[in-house]
Amino acid sequence: MTGPARGAERRRLEAVLERPALEAARGLLGHLLVRPYRGGALVGRIVETEAYLGEADPAAHAFRGRTARTEPLWGPPGSVYVYFIYGMHHCLNLAVDRPGVPGCVLIRAAEPTTARLAPDALRGPGRLCRTLRLTARESGANVFARTSPLWLREGAPPARVGVSPRVGIRHAAEWPLRFYDPDSAAVSVRVSHRDRGSGT
Repeated sequence: MTGPARGAERRRLEAVLERPALEAARGLLGHLLVRPYRGGALVGRIVETEAYLGEADPAAHAFRGRTARTEPLWGPPGSVYVYFIYGMHHCLNLAVDRPGVPGCVLIRAAEPTTARLAPDALRGPGRLCRTLRLTARESGANVFARTSPLWLREGAPPARVGVSPRVGIRHAAEWPLRFYDPDSAAVSVRVSHRDRGSGT
């Protein structure tokens, strides 16, 4: 995986990202994050996401309006938005839906697929960003650009999808907008309302 998705693969991934945030968060499960690193790549299969619904969602950064920091949320689907939280760690988000609509998906956890990463290296949004060396400097990149610090490639969808309220927020915390692969040991939190069938 030495480059971004191209051709039919890119079109299929764009179709996932061009959905409303709730659908995109579910659809991203199983796809791969690829971080070019030292002539190779660090790769993780996405196993946990949360949807943020833009200006109508009091837990979303877009709720407070458009700023220089949050500008990537209004960008084309696949735009990278990384922010620093609690003075402790960074969080990776991908813009979804369509340009001008600031829905996004928080990537909460991924399952490493490269031997150079420990099994829990991408468990939780802060650890994921530390391991992949993602900071706010990466905001504004796009996962389909060759020069991007992060690419999205196709992977295998989960057999089942778990659904629960979002984790670690104060506003609209009860909304069931967290999706995860219940069969993955890399999921950061085991709090489920229900498991559903195919992740596609």
